[in-house]
Amino acid sequence: MLDLIRKCTIRHWLIIATVNLLIVAGFGFLMRLKMIFPLTWANQKYIMHAHSHFAFAGWVSHALMVFMLMAIFRLRSNNRLPTRYQYIITANLLASYGMLICFTVQGYGLFAIIFSTLTLLISFIFAGFTWREIGRSDSPLVVKYWFKASLFFSVLSSLGTFSLVRLMATQQLDPLKQLASVYFYLHFQYNGWFLFACIGLFLYWLWDSNGIVACSKRLFWLFFSCVIPAYFLSVLWWKAFPDWLYAVVVATVVLQLGIWGWFIRYIFLSLRKGDSMQIINPTTKIIWTGVAVAVFLKIALQAASVIPSLSQLVYGYRPIVIAYLHLVLLVIVSLFILGFAFQMQTLRLSKMAHRWMMGFAVGVVLNEFMLMIQGIGGFVRTYIPLTNHFLILAAGIMVISVCGILWKQRE
Repeated sequence: MLDLIRKCTIRHWLIIATVNLLIVAGFGFLMRLKMIFPLTWANQKYIMHAHSHFAFAGWVSHALMVFMLMAIFRLRSNNRLPTRYQYIITANLLASYGMLICFTVQGYGLFAIIFSTLTLLISFIFAGFTWREIGRSDSPLVVKYWFKASLFFSVLSSLGTFSLVRLMATQQLDPLKQLASVYFYLHFQYNGWFLFACIGLFLYWLWDSNGIVACSKRLFWLFFSCVIPAYFLSVLWWKAFPDWLYAVVVATVVLQLGIWGWFIRYIFLSLRKGDSMQIINPTTKIIWTGVAVAVFLKIALQAASVIPSLSQLVYGYRPIVIAYLHLVLLVIVSLFILGFAFQMQTLRLSKMAHRWMMGFAVGVVLNEFMLMIQGIGGFVRTYIPLTNHFLILAAGIMVISVCGILWKQRE
């Protein structure tokens, strides 16, 4: 067993990550089916917890860990990670699978909490070892900044989990405090660990392929400075929200829009200087363009939520929250990771693999569109028929497409 772990290449780890994405999509498909069919053997709440926790640890964090190590050590698809990290990645996978099974069977029970805690501790170990390796790598300084910031936010997000545990242990059942703790964790995972790691990987690829450093230190620090105050967008419904903090939040969302526009312009000019536009394969070019648009949409939605009454309505209405979370996790992060995997050739690209990838993207966009329709229907208090049926269709397309991508990796 240990010998098998040591022999795993980066390509093997990414195929495992794609299998995990298939599991996440499969659980999502099951939840959609349960909205229409009884399926008495399936507990919707348990499946939802298993789906979300495994998506974070078994799919996104696993893939980002592998790619970050690939960048730090300047490795290629057929290379192996240093032995220490082979074991860390394996430990994260085992804890993620344990969490998946336990949440499915018992929900928030003892064993599910144990495995969840293990994934948290493993993320701390990974952050500690990787932080030192980043300092020793020969990547440009600004790329190191992005990677280190992502690890910092990964650790910081755990304060939300610890806060929630403390509230439960002391039997403080205030739902607003619990919600604030959950949003703290989600915010620094989505807008910190996930987003900063993805941007760091993109900048690494650009430098590795063309020697271009497409981001200044000033631009990085502007990005970084927005993350912490942007959390307060999630809690504008606090009764005693101070005026000065509200002013900071408004300034932050305006700054974010400007920064993202500046960043995209910076990237576009950098791509034109070299021949990077020709290096990007057609599949990744389409996917990454969509991701860039989705990030702008995400920031625009955050900007709209500075209106307190709208924020209270949005963050208190489940379909809107789910739509936003899927916008980040599926449209931005998951599509970026798959595009990066094809670009770095850790997943083999062929004509059929391209078609399956486009199919997955169609499923993702359809899913997001139908969630948006549900949200609008909730606002106007109107039931829009067949939305659940189309959500089943979207989930089915994603499941079949990931199966197709995996099938083409056998060639």
